[in-house]
Amino acid sequence: MRKISDIIRHNRLYAVLLVFIIGINLVAFMGWMAERAGEKAETTVTGVPVQDELAAGQQVRPAERTLFDSEDVNARRAKLEGLLRENPLLSIVLGVLNLMALYVIFVGLILDMYFLIRWLRKEPVRIRVVRQEKPRWSVADVVRVAIIFVACSYIFVILQGSVTEIFPVLSSGNFRMVFNTAVMSVVGISVILYFIVRKYGHGINAIGLSFRGFFRNLRYAFVGYVALIPILFAIMLAIFFVTKWLGYHPPVQSIVTVFIEEKETSVLWFSALFVAVFGPVAEEIFFRGFMYTAVRKRWGVFRAMVGTSAVFSCLHTHVVGFFPIMALGLLLAYLYEKTGSLAASISVHIMHNVGMVILVFLVRCIGT
Repeated sequence: MRKISDIIRHNRLYAVLLVFIIGINLVAFMGWMAERAGEKAETTVTGVPVQDELAAGQQVRPAERTLFDSEDVNARRAKLEGLLRENPLLSIVLGVLNLMALYVIFVGLILDMYFLIRWLRKEPVRIRVVRQEKPRWSVADVVRVAIIFVACSYIFVILQGSVTEIFPVLSSGNFRMVFNTAVMSVVGISVILYFIVRKYGHGINAIGLSFRGFFRNLRYAFVGYVALIPILFAIMLAIFFVTKWLGYHPPVQSIVTVFIEEKETSVLWFSALFVAVFGPVAEEIFFRGFMYTAVRKRWGVFRAMVGTSAVFSCLHTHVVGFFPIMALGLLLAYLYEKTGSLAASISVHIMHNVGMVILVFLVRCIGT
């Protein structure tokens, strides 16, 4: 108990912020429980079961969009077939894209075999490393930054409610979600830089922010990501069959819903820019440059790679998407560990997100 009290005494600000975070979540949970109780009470009073609300002329909450929805997939397939019949040029373009995708997967398999053989022979892959300063920050600092980030995000959302009428664009739920994430990413980067530069006296190269050997690291990133693509494809294929066998329909991520359903072009472009470029930069600074470095200092390379990749995956998606994002996180951590620079991991992250954005836009075009 004395040790805990000492920790709280030396971290009073963070203790207060943590209590604030817990309080906000308790209030939100109580509100959710009250809403559920109200819905049950209304059903009891009216005597109309939920499944009969349509017949009673009442508004029913739309079904949640899910991945691997067979009806949605079949509808999009039928529309695509119609578009291909009407536009032969589109058929040629899609054929070329399919051939390119198969070629990339084939090259990726060759690279995977090459790296596997070298690993079995215990021949290390030679990568030129940018030497870093020995970090002075710790895992406790990562926790402190996380507490500040979450508390600031709650405060920002609370304050935002009072200015929605002044800035009508904030009334759009999709824009508000992406805008809030972008603003809080800036806040997070600022707090990290404060800890690194002001508190511990490091340069920004301590978290891998260096242009030294940029094009070499870009080459490493390209080779690494191509090698990862067959692995991601195999994982996604396995997930598809397992979820289909279990009859489970995983929900679509909220950001994917934005790209599919948003009507405002400006919101779509802003979302695409954030997801494709700014988001990867901010996430790599935190997860690899800041968190991974601290965890590696405390528990070693292997545990740091697995642990930070797991956290990275958990904060990104639902249970179905855990393993693909985990695989991506492991590659990002490996590249950062080997190169000592965020250039390679940021490049891979951007390539991956750009590919996902393009894929979602293709799905949107086929479905609209």
